[in-house]
Amino acid sequence: MTAIDDFSTVQSLINAHNAAMERYDQLPNGEVPDDIIAEMEATGEALCAYRPATIEGVHRKAEYMMSCFVFVGGEEGEPDFTHAQLVCGFLPAAA
Repeated sequence: MTAIDDFSTVQSLINAHNAAMERYDQLPNGEVPDDIIAEMEATGEALCAYRPATIEGVHRKAEYMMSCFVFVGGEEGEPDFTHAQLVCGFLPAAA
């Protein structure tokens, strides 16, 4: 995988998760539809599990994840992912 492909993959995963989060943020107060919850979970899991092959990919992934309450927690509680899940997603990609 080239550096450009890796960075593009990371950015695509971020864009997908960010779009799901924006749909969530635009909801009126109240119950969140199951499809939005499923999309947030699926895109978050994909980003969390992806192991960037380049340092640029690692930096971009970390930058986004550190800014999102789903990964770091927020005022309302714990993050959606365990420390083990988060760390695993930053281990070197399989050769």
